Amino acid sequence: MNKIEIFNINLDIARKLGNTKTEKYFILPIMLENNKLTVLSSEEKLNNKEELEFLFNSKIEAIKMKNDDIRDLIFKVFLGESNNLLEEILCKAIIERASDIHFEPQREEVFIRIRIDGLLVPFTKIKNEEYHKLLSQIKIMGNMDITEKRKPQDGKAYIKVQEEDYDLRLSTIPIVYGEKLVIRILYGEIFEHELNNLNMSKFQREKLKKMIAVKNGLILINGPTGSGKSTTLYSILKEINKKNINITTLEDPVEVLINGVNQVSLNKKANITFSTGLRSILRQDPDVLMIGEIRDEETANIAVTASLTGHKVYSTIHTKTPKEVLLRLEDMGVKPYLIKDSLIGIISQRLIRILCSNCKEKDKTMTLDNKSIVVYKSVGCNHCNYTGYKGRMSVSAVVYIDEEVKKTFSNIFQEIKELSNQEMIMNLNYLLKNGFITIEDYNNFLIEEALDYEKNRIFI
Repeated sequence: MNKIEIFNINLDIARKLGNTKTEKYFILPIMLENNKLTVLSSEEKLNNKEELEFLFNSKIEAIKMKNDDIRDLIFKVFLGESNNLLEEILCKAIIERASDIHFEPQREEVFIRIRIDGLLVPFTKIKNEEYHKLLSQIKIMGNMDITEKRKPQDGKAYIKVQEEDYDLRLSTIPIVYGEKLVIRILYGEIFEHELNNLNMSKFQREKLKKMIAVKNGLILINGPTGSGKSTTLYSILKEINKKNINITTLEDPVEVLINGVNQVSLNKKANITFSTGLRSILRQDPDVLMIGEIRDEETANIAVTASLTGHKVYSTIHTKTPKEVLLRLEDMGVKPYLIKDSLIGIISQRLIRILCSNCKEKDKTMTLDNKSIVVYKSVGCNHCNYTGYKGRMSVSAVVYIDEEVKKTFSNIFQEIKELSNQEMIMNLNYLLKNGFITIEDYNNFLIEEALDYEKNRIFI
Protein backbone atom coordinates (compact mmCIF):
# COMPACT_ATOMS: atom_id res chain seq x y z
CA MET A 1 0.00 0.00 0.00
CA ASN A 2 1.41 3.43 -0.87
CA LYS A 3 0.25 7.00 -1.16
CA ILE A 4 -1.17 6.67 -4.66
CA GLU A 5 -3.74 4.24 -3.25
CA ILE A 6 -5.16 6.92 -0.94
CA PHE A 7 -8.53 6.68 -2.71
CA ASN A 8 -8.94 3.10 -1.40
CA ILE A 9 -8.66 4.17 2.25
CA ASN A 10 -11.86 4.29 4.30
CA LEU A 11 -11.86 7.77 5.88
CA ASP A 12 -14.22 6.82 8.72
CA ILE A 13 -11.97 3.90 9.71
CA ALA A 14 -8.75 5.88 9.21
CA ARG A 15 -9.91 8.80 11.36
CA LYS A 16 -11.47 6.73 14.17
CA LEU A 17 -8.25 6.45 16.20
CA GLY A 18 -7.67 10.22 15.98
CA ASN A 19 -4.87 12.31 14.54
CA THR A 20 -2.89 12.54 17.81
CA LYS A 21 -2.58 8.79 18.35
CA THR A 22 -1.89 7.94 14.70
CA GLU A 23 1.03 10.38 14.73
CA LYS A 24 2.24 9.22 18.15
CA TYR A 25 2.39 5.51 17.21
CA PHE A 26 3.04 5.96 13.46
CA ILE A 27 0.10 3.73 12.61
CA LEU A 28 -2.92 4.22 10.36
CA PRO A 29 -6.03 1.99 10.20
CA ILE A 30 -7.19 1.98 6.59
CA MET A 31 -9.77 -0.76 6.03
CA LEU A 32 -12.13 -3.05 7.95
CA GLU A 33 -13.38 -6.11 6.08
CA ASN A 34 -14.60 -9.54 7.27
CA ASN A 35 -13.82 -8.68 10.89
CA LYS A 36 -10.18 -7.91 9.98
CA LEU A 37 -8.66 -4.44 10.42
CA THR A 38 -5.80 -3.56 8.07
CA VAL A 39 -3.32 -1.19 9.70
CA LEU A 40 -0.27 0.54 8.25
CA SER A 41 2.60 0.64 10.72
CA SER A 42 6.23 1.69 10.86
CA GLU A 43 6.92 -1.40 12.97
CA GLU A 44 5.98 -5.04 12.41
CA LYS A 45 4.79 -5.30 16.02
CA LEU A 46 2.06 -2.84 17.03
CA ASN A 47 2.57 -1.09 20.39
CA ASN A 48 -1.17 -0.56 20.92
CA LYS A 49 -2.58 -3.71 19.34
CA GLU A 50 -4.94 -4.39 22.26
CA GLU A 51 -6.36 -0.87 22.07
CA LEU A 52 -7.05 -1.28 18.34
CA GLU A 53 -8.66 -4.70 18.82
CA PHE A 54 -10.95 -3.26 21.51
CA LEU A 55 -11.78 -0.06 19.57
CA PHE A 56 -12.60 -1.83 16.31
CA ASN A 57 -13.69 -5.19 17.80
CA SER A 58 -11.75 -7.08 15.15
CA LYS A 59 -8.53 -8.93 14.38
CA ILE A 60 -5.51 -6.88 13.28
CA GLU A 61 -3.37 -7.26 10.15
CA ALA A 62 -0.34 -4.93 10.10
CA ILE A 63 1.44 -3.83 6.93
CA LYS A 64 4.91 -2.36 7.47
CA MET A 65 5.68 0.93 5.72
CA LYS A 66 8.34 3.61 5.92
CA ASN A 67 7.85 6.43 8.42
CA ASP A 68 7.80 9.12 5.69
CA ASP A 69 5.12 7.28 3.74
CA ILE A 70 2.88 6.82 6.79
CA ARG A 71 3.41 10.45 7.84
CA ASP A 72 2.34 11.59 4.38
CA LEU A 73 -0.79 9.40 4.44
CA ILE A 74 -1.74 10.58 7.94
CA PHE A 75 -1.47 14.18 6.74
CA LYS A 76 -3.77 13.50 3.80
CA VAL A 77 -6.32 11.41 5.71
CA PHE A 78 -6.88 14.15 8.31
CA LEU A 79 -6.48 17.06 5.87
CA GLY A 80 -10.24 17.50 5.47
CA GLU A 81 -10.56 18.29 9.21
CA SER A 82 -8.13 21.22 8.96
CA ASN A 83 -9.40 24.74 9.60
CA ASN A 84 -7.02 25.94 6.87
CA LEU A 85 -7.97 23.29 4.29
CA LEU A 86 -7.64 25.49 1.19
CA GLU A 87 -4.26 26.87 2.22
CA GLU A 88 -2.96 23.39 3.08
CA ILE A 89 -4.02 21.99 -0.31
CA LEU A 90 -2.58 24.95 -2.23
CA CYS A 91 0.67 24.85 -0.25
CA LYS A 92 1.20 21.15 -1.02
CA ALA A 93 0.27 21.63 -4.69
CA ILE A 94 2.66 24.58 -5.03
CA ILE A 95 5.52 22.63 -3.43
CA GLU A 96 4.93 19.90 -6.04
CA ARG A 97 4.81 22.60 -8.78
CA ALA A 98 1.32 21.47 -9.78
CA SER A 99 -0.42 23.42 -12.54
CA ASP A 100 -4.00 22.44 -11.63
CA ILE A 101 -6.01 21.02 -8.73
CA HIS A 102 -9.10 18.92 -9.55
CA PHE A 103 -11.90 18.41 -6.97
CA GLU A 104 -14.06 15.52 -8.20
CA PRO A 105 -17.26 14.73 -6.23
CA GLN A 106 -18.15 11.04 -5.89
CA ARG A 107 -21.20 9.51 -4.18
CA GLU A 108 -19.91 9.92 -0.60
CA GLU A 109 -16.52 11.63 -0.90
CA VAL A 110 -14.60 14.06 -3.06
CA PHE A 111 -11.42 12.94 -4.79
CA ILE A 112 -8.65 15.53 -5.14
CA ARG A 113 -6.02 15.14 -7.84
CA ILE A 114 -3.21 17.49 -8.87
CA ARG A 115 -1.63 17.84 -12.30
CA ILE A 116 2.15 17.42 -12.15
CA ASP A 117 4.32 17.24 -15.26
CA GLY A 118 1.19 17.06 -17.41
CA LEU A 119 -0.39 14.06 -15.64
CA LEU A 120 -3.08 13.97 -12.94
CA VAL A 121 -1.74 12.41 -9.73
CA PRO A 122 -3.98 11.22 -6.85
CA PHE A 123 -3.57 13.60 -3.91
CA THR A 124 -6.22 12.88 -1.28
CA LYS A 125 -9.95 12.74 -0.63
CA ILE A 126 -12.24 14.59 1.75
CA LYS A 127 -15.83 14.17 2.90
CA ASN A 128 -18.67 15.85 1.03
CA GLU A 129 -19.54 18.21 3.89
CA GLU A 130 -15.90 19.32 4.08
CA TYR A 131 -15.90 20.00 0.34
CA HIS A 132 -19.13 22.02 0.43
CA LYS A 133 -17.60 24.35 3.01
CA LEU A 134 -14.40 24.64 0.94
CA LEU A 135 -16.33 25.26 -2.30
CA SER A 136 -18.32 28.12 -0.75
CA GLN A 137 -15.09 29.68 0.49
CA ILE A 138 -13.53 29.48 -2.98
CA LYS A 139 -16.63 30.87 -4.71
CA ILE A 140 -16.65 33.88 -2.42
CA MET A 141 -12.94 34.46 -3.13
CA GLY A 142 -13.57 34.28 -6.89
CA ASN A 143 -16.67 36.55 -6.88
CA MET A 144 -18.81 33.60 -7.99
CA ASP A 145 -22.46 32.92 -7.07
CA ILE A 146 -22.46 30.54 -4.10
CA THR A 147 -26.18 29.75 -4.63
CA GLU A 148 -25.75 28.72 -8.27
CA LYS A 149 -25.03 24.99 -8.52
CA ARG A 150 -26.60 24.09 -11.88
CA LYS A 151 -24.54 26.25 -14.26
CA PRO A 152 -20.79 26.36 -15.00
CA GLN A 153 -19.00 29.34 -13.45
CA ASP A 154 -15.57 30.93 -13.88
CA GLY A 155 -13.71 33.15 -11.49
CA LYS A 156 -10.34 34.61 -10.52
CA ALA A 157 -8.73 34.89 -7.12
CA TYR A 158 -5.46 35.96 -5.56
CA ILE A 159 -4.02 34.26 -2.53
CA LYS A 160 -0.88 34.51 -0.41
CA VAL A 161 0.76 31.20 0.51
CA GLN A 162 3.95 31.21 2.59
CA GLU A 163 4.53 34.93 1.90
CA GLU A 164 4.18 34.46 -1.89
CA ASP A 165 1.31 35.79 -4.02
CA TYR A 166 -0.43 33.46 -6.48
CA ASP A 167 -3.02 34.11 -9.17
CA LEU A 168 -5.75 31.45 -9.35
CA ARG A 169 -8.15 30.67 -12.20
CA LEU A 170 -11.32 28.99 -10.94
CA SER A 171 -13.84 26.90 -12.88
CA THR A 172 -16.86 24.91 -11.71
CA ILE A 173 -19.16 22.61 -13.69
CA PRO A 174 -22.12 20.49 -12.49
CA ILE A 175 -21.60 16.72 -12.67
CA VAL A 176 -23.62 13.74 -11.38
CA TYR A 177 -22.63 14.02 -7.70
CA GLY A 178 -22.22 17.79 -7.35
CA GLU A 179 -19.99 20.54 -8.65
CA LYS A 180 -16.54 19.72 -10.00
CA LEU A 181 -14.00 22.43 -9.26
CA VAL A 182 -10.68 23.03 -11.01
CA ILE A 183 -8.13 25.54 -9.71
CA ARG A 184 -5.35 26.58 -12.09
CA ILE A 185 -2.30 28.01 -10.34
CA LEU A 186 -0.41 30.80 -12.14
CA TYR A 187 2.95 31.23 -10.51
CA GLY A 188 3.70 34.70 -11.88
CA GLU A 189 7.40 34.21 -11.23
CA ILE A 190 10.33 35.94 -12.83
CA PHE A 191 11.34 33.78 -15.79
CA GLU A 192 14.73 32.10 -15.34
CA HIS A 193 14.89 29.58 -18.21
CA GLU A 194 17.67 29.78 -20.79
CA LEU A 195 17.80 28.61 -24.40
CA ASN A 196 20.52 26.15 -23.41
CA ASN A 197 18.02 24.40 -21.11
CA LEU A 198 15.64 23.43 -23.92
CA ASN A 199 17.25 20.03 -24.65
CA MET A 200 18.12 21.01 -28.21
CA SER A 201 21.11 19.54 -29.99
CA LYS A 202 23.98 21.82 -31.04
CA PHE A 203 22.69 21.57 -34.62
CA GLN A 204 19.20 22.68 -33.53
CA ARG A 205 20.52 25.56 -31.41
CA GLU A 206 22.52 26.85 -34.37
CA LYS A 207 19.38 26.86 -36.53
CA LEU A 208 17.42 28.61 -33.79
CA LYS A 209 20.08 31.31 -33.45
CA LYS A 210 19.91 31.94 -37.20
CA MET A 211 16.13 32.29 -36.95
CA ILE A 212 16.46 34.73 -34.05
CA ALA A 213 19.11 36.77 -35.88
CA VAL A 214 16.82 37.54 -38.84
CA LYS A 215 15.55 41.09 -38.29
CA ASN A 216 11.93 40.60 -39.37
CA GLY A 217 9.64 37.68 -40.13
CA LEU A 218 7.39 35.14 -38.41
CA ILE A 219 8.55 32.33 -36.10
CA LEU A 220 5.92 29.86 -34.94
CA ILE A 221 6.06 27.18 -32.24
CA ASN A 222 3.60 24.36 -32.81
CA GLY A 223 2.40 21.48 -30.70
CA PRO A 224 -0.58 20.38 -28.58
CA THR A 225 -1.67 22.01 -25.32
CA GLY A 226 0.89 21.44 -22.59
CA SER A 227 3.86 20.84 -24.90
CA GLY A 228 6.04 23.65 -23.49
CA LYS A 229 5.46 26.15 -26.31
CA SER A 230 5.20 29.13 -23.94
CA THR A 231 8.41 28.16 -22.13
CA THR A 232 10.28 28.10 -25.43
CA LEU A 233 8.80 31.47 -26.42
CA TYR A 234 9.81 33.03 -23.11
CA SER A 235 13.31 31.56 -23.40
CA ILE A 236 13.71 33.20 -26.84
CA LEU A 237 12.40 36.56 -25.56
CA LYS A 238 14.80 36.42 -22.61
CA GLU A 239 17.66 35.75 -25.04
CA ILE A 240 16.83 38.70 -27.32
CA ASN A 241 15.80 41.11 -24.55
CA LYS A 242 18.23 43.99 -25.13
CA LYS A 243 18.08 47.64 -24.12
CA ASN A 244 17.89 48.90 -27.69
CA ILE A 245 14.69 47.10 -28.75
CA ASN A 246 11.02 47.29 -27.76
CA ILE A 247 9.51 43.87 -27.05
CA THR A 248 5.75 43.71 -26.45
CA THR A 249 3.68 40.59 -25.74
CA LEU A 250 -0.04 39.83 -25.88
CA GLU A 251 -0.89 36.82 -23.71
CA ASP A 252 -3.89 34.96 -22.31
CA PRO A 253 -2.98 35.52 -19.51
CA VAL A 254 0.56 36.66 -18.59
CA GLU A 255 1.87 33.63 -16.69
CA VAL A 256 5.49 34.55 -16.01
CA LEU A 257 7.24 37.90 -15.90
CA ILE A 258 10.29 39.00 -17.88
CA ASN A 259 12.04 42.17 -16.77
CA GLY A 260 12.25 44.72 -19.56
CA VAL A 261 9.46 43.20 -21.67
CA ASN A 262 6.07 44.94 -22.03
CA GLN A 263 3.54 42.22 -21.28
CA VAL A 264 -0.19 42.67 -21.96
CA SER A 265 -2.96 40.30 -20.82
CA LEU A 266 -6.13 39.69 -22.80
CA ASN A 267 -9.17 41.36 -21.24
CA LYS A 268 -12.55 40.66 -22.82
CA LYS A 269 -14.31 43.27 -20.67
CA ALA A 270 -11.89 45.94 -21.93
CA ASN A 271 -12.18 44.54 -25.49
CA ILE A 272 -8.53 43.48 -25.54
CA THR A 273 -8.57 40.36 -27.72
CA PHE A 274 -5.69 38.97 -29.77
CA SER A 275 -6.85 40.89 -32.83
CA THR A 276 -7.84 44.21 -31.19
CA GLY A 277 -4.87 44.15 -28.83
CA LEU A 278 -2.51 43.45 -31.71
CA ARG A 279 -3.76 46.49 -33.61
CA SER A 280 -3.12 48.69 -30.56
CA ILE A 281 0.34 47.22 -29.94
CA LEU A 282 1.38 47.93 -33.54
CA ARG A 283 0.82 51.64 -32.79
CA GLN A 284 3.30 51.35 -29.90
CA ASP A 285 6.34 51.14 -32.20
CA PRO A 286 7.39 47.56 -31.30
CA ASP A 287 10.49 45.88 -32.71
CA VAL A 288 9.44 42.42 -31.54
CA LEU A 289 5.91 41.10 -31.02
CA MET A 290 4.99 37.97 -29.12
CA ILE A 291 1.40 36.76 -29.58
CA GLY A 292 0.38 34.05 -27.15
CA GLU A 293 -1.50 32.07 -29.79
CA ILE A 294 -2.76 32.45 -33.36
CA ARG A 295 -6.38 31.29 -33.04
CA ASP A 296 -8.36 33.00 -35.78
CA GLU A 297 -8.24 34.47 -39.27
CA GLU A 298 -7.89 38.10 -38.18
CA THR A 299 -5.00 37.44 -35.78
CA ALA A 300 -3.22 35.29 -38.39
CA ASN A 301 -3.45 37.98 -41.06
CA ILE A 302 -2.32 40.79 -38.75
CA ALA A 303 0.64 38.67 -37.53
CA VAL A 304 1.73 37.84 -41.08
CA THR A 305 1.31 41.44 -42.24
CA ALA A 306 3.31 42.76 -39.26
CA SER A 307 6.14 40.31 -39.99
CA LEU A 308 6.29 41.57 -43.59
CA THR A 309 6.40 45.23 -42.60
CA GLY A 310 9.57 45.27 -40.54
CA HIS A 311 8.53 43.51 -37.32
CA LYS A 312 9.77 40.27 -35.79
CA VAL A 313 6.76 38.21 -34.69
CA TYR A 314 6.77 35.16 -32.44
CA SER A 315 3.68 33.08 -31.69
CA THR A 316 2.29 29.58 -31.13
CA ILE A 317 -0.20 27.54 -33.13
CA HIS A 318 -1.90 24.22 -32.41
CA THR A 319 -0.77 21.78 -35.09
CA LYS A 320 1.00 18.42 -35.03
CA THR A 321 3.78 18.94 -37.60
CA PRO A 322 5.61 21.89 -39.21
CA LYS A 323 3.87 21.18 -42.51
CA GLU A 324 0.47 21.49 -40.82
CA VAL A 325 1.47 24.98 -39.68
CA LEU A 326 1.39 26.11 -43.32
CA LEU A 327 -1.90 24.34 -43.96
CA ARG A 328 -3.51 25.85 -40.84
CA LEU A 329 -2.46 29.37 -41.83
CA GLU A 330 -3.97 28.86 -45.26
CA ASP A 331 -7.17 27.52 -43.66
CA MET A 332 -7.27 30.79 -41.71
CA GLY A 333 -7.32 32.73 -44.96
CA VAL A 334 -3.65 33.73 -45.26
CA LYS A 335 -2.51 33.74 -48.90
CA PRO A 336 0.09 31.01 -49.65
CA TYR A 337 2.58 33.52 -51.09
CA LEU A 338 2.34 35.61 -47.88
CA ILE A 339 2.96 32.49 -45.77
CA LYS A 340 6.04 31.69 -47.86
CA ASP A 341 7.37 35.25 -47.65
CA SER A 342 6.74 35.79 -43.92
CA LEU A 343 7.61 32.47 -42.29
CA ILE A 344 11.28 32.11 -41.32
CA GLY A 345 11.14 29.35 -38.75
CA ILE A 346 9.04 26.67 -37.06
CA ILE A 347 9.73 24.81 -33.83
CA SER A 348 7.61 21.67 -33.45
CA GLN A 349 7.67 20.66 -29.82
CA ARG A 350 6.54 18.03 -27.32
CA LEU A 351 7.30 17.28 -23.68
CA ILE A 352 8.29 13.85 -22.40
CA ARG A 353 8.42 12.81 -18.75
CA ILE A 354 11.88 11.97 -17.40
CA LEU A 355 12.77 9.33 -14.86
CA CYS A 356 13.03 10.19 -11.18
CA SER A 357 16.75 10.42 -10.40
CA ASN A 358 16.06 9.36 -6.82
CA CYS A 359 14.67 5.89 -7.58
CA LYS A 360 15.37 4.88 -11.21
CA GLU A 361 17.24 1.59 -11.59
CA LYS A 362 19.53 0.14 -14.24
CA ASP A 363 17.63 -2.05 -16.64
CA LYS A 364 20.08 -3.38 -19.22
CA THR A 365 23.02 -2.56 -21.46
CA MET A 366 22.44 -2.12 -25.18
CA THR A 367 24.01 -0.63 -28.30
CA LEU A 368 22.72 2.62 -29.80
CA ASP A 369 24.45 4.50 -32.63
CA ASN A 370 27.35 2.01 -32.36
CA LYS A 371 27.90 2.87 -28.69
CA SER A 372 27.23 0.76 -25.63
CA ILE A 373 24.81 2.49 -23.26
CA VAL A 374 23.05 1.69 -19.97
CA VAL A 375 19.28 2.10 -20.06
CA TYR A 376 17.13 2.57 -16.97
CA LYS A 377 13.66 1.60 -15.76
CA SER A 378 11.15 3.46 -13.62
CA VAL A 379 10.50 2.39 -10.03
CA GLY A 380 8.59 4.94 -7.91
CA CYS A 381 9.24 6.54 -4.53
CA ASN A 382 7.95 9.21 -2.15
CA HIS A 383 10.00 11.83 -4.01
CA CYS A 384 8.09 11.33 -7.28
CA ASN A 385 4.60 10.45 -5.94
CA TYR A 386 5.33 6.79 -6.78
CA THR A 387 5.09 7.49 -10.50
CA GLY A 388 8.76 6.77 -11.25
CA TYR A 389 9.02 10.13 -13.04
CA LYS A 390 9.99 13.63 -11.95
CA GLY A 391 10.00 16.56 -14.37
CA ARG A 392 9.80 16.82 -18.16
CA MET A 393 12.14 17.69 -21.02
CA SER A 394 11.37 18.94 -24.51
CA VAL A 395 11.63 16.97 -27.73
CA SER A 396 11.79 19.23 -30.78
CA ALA A 397 12.11 19.56 -34.54
CA VAL A 398 13.59 22.92 -35.55
CA VAL A 399 12.93 24.13 -39.11
CA TYR A 400 14.87 27.16 -40.36
CA ILE A 401 13.17 28.34 -43.55
CA ASP A 402 15.95 30.12 -45.41
CA GLU A 403 16.00 30.93 -49.13
CA GLU A 404 17.30 27.45 -50.00
CA VAL A 405 14.40 25.75 -48.22
CA LYS A 406 11.89 28.13 -49.81
CA LYS A 407 13.16 27.14 -53.25
CA THR A 408 12.27 23.49 -52.56
CA PHE A 409 8.54 24.09 -52.39
CA SER A 410 6.39 25.79 -54.95
CA ASN A 411 3.17 25.12 -53.03
CA ILE A 412 2.38 24.25 -49.45
CA PHE A 413 0.70 20.93 -50.24
CA GLN A 414 3.69 19.05 -51.62
CA GLU A 415 5.80 16.68 -49.50
CA ILE A 416 8.79 18.55 -48.03
CA LYS A 417 11.24 16.56 -45.92
CA GLU A 418 12.28 19.62 -43.89
CA LEU A 419 8.70 20.15 -42.69
CA SER A 420 8.44 16.98 -40.55
CA ASN A 421 9.04 15.84 -36.97
CA GLN A 422 11.78 13.35 -37.87
CA GLU A 423 14.39 15.49 -36.10
CA MET A 424 12.70 14.66 -32.77
CA ILE A 425 14.38 11.24 -32.88
CA MET A 426 17.71 13.02 -32.37
CA ASN A 427 16.44 14.39 -29.03
CA LEU A 428 14.97 11.01 -28.06
CA ASN A 429 18.33 9.31 -28.63
CA TYR A 430 20.03 11.86 -26.38
CA LEU A 431 17.48 11.28 -23.59
CA LEU A 432 17.82 7.49 -23.81
CA LYS A 433 21.63 7.57 -23.92
CA ASN A 434 21.76 9.77 -20.81
CA GLY A 435 19.31 7.75 -18.73
CA PHE A 436 16.40 10.21 -18.79
CA ILE A 437 13.81 7.89 -20.39
CA THR A 438 13.13 4.16 -20.72
CA ILE A 439 13.05 2.10 -23.90
CA GLU A 440 9.26 1.87 -23.47
CA ASP A 441 9.02 5.68 -23.29
CA TYR A 442 11.11 5.92 -26.45
CA ASN A 443 8.94 3.47 -28.40
CA ASN A 444 5.66 4.92 -27.10
CA PHE A 445 6.72 8.39 -28.24
CA LEU A 446 7.34 7.05 -31.76
CA ILE A 447 3.82 5.60 -31.84
CA GLU A 448 2.15 8.72 -30.40
CA GLU A 449 3.88 11.05 -32.86
CA ALA A 450 3.71 8.73 -35.89
CA LEU A 451 7.49 8.71 -36.32
CA ASP A 452 7.69 5.50 -38.39
CA TYR A 453 7.55 3.08 -35.48
CA GLU A 454 8.55 0.00 -37.47
CA LYS A 455 11.69 1.66 -38.78
CA ASN A 456 12.85 3.55 -35.67
CA ARG A 457 11.71 1.46 -32.70
CA ILE A 458 14.16 -0.14 -30.29
CA PHE A 459 13.65 -3.83 -29.62
CA ILE A 460 13.39 -4.77 -25.97
